[in-house]
Parts: sequence; structure tokens; C-alpha cells
Amino acid sequence: MAGVSSPGVGSGIDISGIVNKLMAIEQQPISKINTQLLELKAQVSAYGALKSSVSTFRDTLDKLADLSKFKVYAATSSDTTVLSGSASSAAGKGVYNLEVKRLAENHRMAANTTYADTGITTIGTAGDTLTLTAGSSSFTVDTGGKTLADIRDAINQAADNTGVTASIFKDDTGYRLSLAANKTGADGALAVAYSGSDVFALQTLNTDRDASGSFTPADLNAVVKLENNFTITSTSNTISDAVEGVTMTLVKAGTVTLSVDRDTASVTSTVQDFAKSYSDLIALMTKMRGDVLKTDQSAVSGIESQMRALLNQSAEVSGSFSNVFQVGLSTQKNGSLAVNATTLASTMNSDYAGFANLFADPTKGIASRLRNLANSFLDTGAVIDGRRQGLESQIKSSEDRKARMTQRLAIVQDRLTQQYNKLDSVVSSLQGSGSALLAQLNAMNASLQR
Repeated sequence: MAGVSSPGVGSGIDISGIVNKLMAIEQQPISKINTQLLELKAQVSAYGALKSSVSTFRDTLDKLADLSKFKVYAATSSDTTVLSGSASSAAGKGVYNLEVKRLAENHRMAANTTYADTGITTIGTAGDTLTLTAGSSSFTVDTGGKTLADIRDAINQAADNTGVTASIFKDDTGYRLSLAANKTGADGALAVAYSGSDVFALQTLNTDRDASGSFTPADLNAVVKLENNFTITSTSNTISDAVEGVTMTLVKAGTVTLSVDRDTASVTSTVQDFAKSYSDLIALMTKMRGDVLKTDQSAVSGIESQMRALLNQSAEVSGSFSNVFQVGLSTQKNGSLAVNATTLASTMNSDYAGFANLFADPTKGIASRLRNLANSFLDTGAVIDGRRQGLESQIKSSEDRKARMTQRLAIVQDRLTQQYNKLDSVVSSLQGSGSALLAQLNAMNASLQR
């Protein structure tokens, strides 16, 4: 575009001001396109937020739409400082009296032979070895001519060490080698053998706990009495095969009652999560219809109406309940869902299987159908994706139109500038001629007066 100065070079006309005002009128369609682009981009962003909210809603339905997730049980201990428990879907309702007689222990050994230092004095003679067994696995390390620290490290770093940790401790008589099984119970019981002289005289630190008269690997096992009658022995302090579907973790000796029952608190939480996610989605769509999607409400209204319609449909499932409003859910004036925890608990207690079927029947459950509906909204090319693609197409079309108009306006501005520069030249020439003529007339008038 040609540059001009203001005012005109010869005429004093404000050419720049005139051209700018004319171009402001010419640019009004571009201003409208810019406004339109802002609105379209805001709508694309809104559909992105809507898709995210629908996805979150769909995810909350995963638990509610799965019958296996209703088979949840809780194992409650009367004293978790003695024993705690957890239950799987294989558990059954029951109450169990348990006495933890003793915990499973790691087998521990310490040397009777002490040494004055850990890193200077060498032990045994070249070729001496020490074979260590933990449970059913054994490995051998060289000990002859090594220091106490060297032997400790050789044990811990042995590639085939499958269950022993060596350490050194010091008492008033000197430094001792100490061994500990990595596993608890008889499965980790230690044994030692030497190829040369016994340079450590290792002895067991664990005590006789079964009154057999001396220590045996069986003393390392945990013992639990069930119903004061049945003995449960375990190599671990975690017992998962005594009561079907129940895992018990032993903490210390003592007596407890372990109650196993349906984990209705977990199910209640899942229902509340569903109600909140549904309500959040409804609130978002309501806000969008009154704001950023005010001129594009059809898609949002369609999603909401389908969700409401499905929620109000009867579910033809086995059991006492056919809709969610019978089990403690209710619709509020703003379209959100509220949960009455008391009613929810009561209906679960009265017909738990029917309650589960209402939500999670694979074909007719409310949650199952809502999840399928949400998936249909999220599919590629479906309502949300289709609207986003349509808007993005409009944005591209508007941006292309804006680019063409911008090019045309550059040409228009250049033409106007040239036209007004020519006008400036003509006016300047006429002003010069007029000044010359006026000078001649003034001269003739002066001559006549003489």
C-alpha cells in the first residue's frame, strides 16, 4: 500500500484521515467475522468440555454397571492391633472368633565366636567355604582368608542367595556375624555347613514356642485358634486360605472377633459418585445452553433429554425395584440427582440382589444402559464429535473468507490512496493558478487607481 502524509502535500487536504475513515467502513465485515470466530472457537471449547464431562460420567458408571462390583464384602476386626482383615467377592457373611497364639518369625542366628575387628583379621584358611540353606534353597560362599566384613558382603551379594541376609553386630566381647531368613516361618528356616573348620559357631536366637523341648523350624510358624477349637498354622503373618474369600493379617498375639458382611458403604459411595457425576453433567449443559451454546442448543438438549428419559424408564429386571427413585434417588428442581442414604441402605438390606440388578443387569440395568448411552455420545462422528467437526469447518471457512477480504481491502486502500493523491495534485495546481490570477488582478487594480 502506498504511504501518504497528512495533510496533503500541496492542498492541505487530510488524505490519510479520509482514507482511514473510508477503510473503517470497508473493514466492518471483517470485524463481524472476528466476532463470529471468537464465538465459534468458544463453542468448540465448550464441546470439548462437554465431551470430558460425559467421559467422566461414563467412567463413574463402570462400577455401577458391573454385577461383580456389587459382590463386595468387608471384614471388620474388633481389634486391628491384633488382627486386621479384608474380604473378596468370594467371601460369605459370617462372624469368626479368633485367637492369635503367636506370629510367624524370621529364623535368626548369631555367631558364638567373636572377632576383634571387621576389616583386618582374616578368618579360617584358604579354601574354606560356608554353605547356607534357606528353606529348600542353598548357596555356597568362600570364607577362608577373608575378613568378617568380606564374608558378610559375600553372603549378601551372592548371585544365588535366595533368602538370607547377613549383618554384623558388636557386644562387649567383640564382633559377631548374624544371619536372618528373609522369609518368615518354616519355609525360610536356615541351616549352615562348613567345608573346613567351624569359624562362627552359629546358634539359633529363636526359642522353642511349641513346647517340644527344643527349637525346630515349626517354632517359626504363626498359630491361630479359630472358634477356640480349630488350629491354623501359617508360615506367613498373612493368612488367606483359612476362611474363604477372607485375608487376615496378624499383628500380635491376642483375641478378636472378625465380622464379614456386605460392604454397603462402598456401594453407597459408588451410587453417590454416580449421582454427583450425573448432576455435574446436567449443570454443565444447563450453563452452556444459557451461555456459550445459546445459539447452538440442539445437541446439548438432545443429550440431556435422552439421559432424563432413560433415567425415568422402568428397568425390567428381577427383584423388587424397577427404577432408581424406589431406592433413594430423587430429581431436584435444577435437574440434579440427590441420594437419600437411609432409603438406599434400607433397600439394600431388603433386597440386595434386586438392588444390584436394578443398576447392573447386563442388558436392562439402569447403569448398564446409561453407560451404553454415554458411549454413543462419545463415539467418533457422534453428536459431540459431529458438532465439533461442524464448528471447526465453519471456523476454517470464516478464516478463509477473512483472508480473501483482507487481500481485497489492501487493494481498495491502495486505490483510494492513489485517487486522493491525484486529487491533492489537482487541487494544489488549481490553488497555484488561482494565486497567480489573483496577483494579476491586484496589479491591474493598482494600475487603474494611479
